Amino acid sequence: MPTVLFHTKDESKKAKILALCRTLDLSGRAVTDAEAGHTVGALAGLSAAKAPAETLPADYALPEVLVFSGDAGEALDLFLAAYRQAGIEPIALKAVVTPHNAAWSLRALTAELEREHAAMLLRWKPKQP
Repeated sequence: MPTVLFHTKDESKKAKILALCRTLDLSGRAVTDAEAGHTVGALAGLSAAKAPAETLPADYALPEVLVFSGDAGEALDLFLAAYRQAGIEPIALKAVVTPHNAAWSLRALTAELEREHAAMLLRWKPKQP
């Protein structure tokens, strides 16, 4: 079953995402700041190793993120369309668990997503006349 891992501090958004997952027969799982040191694969249930991949600073705060795992192709498209249709406030950082990133900590994955997102925003920033 496809899994949607996500993090948000907004309790209303969290409830909406979990309800959407149930509606679409997806496994939804909210992750905490403390779990950001665990590997993405372990959080998604793909790895037996549940030990933290890294030690996090005591004040670490995980940004909002959506991570899809499992047979994410069609389910991912349906989820994202339903997410928009439900009017849930967007989450900028999104990823799919791959063999390449499954061993990364969630903190490392979100750091990479933040770099990519910032680069994309700079690239598409309208030029001033």
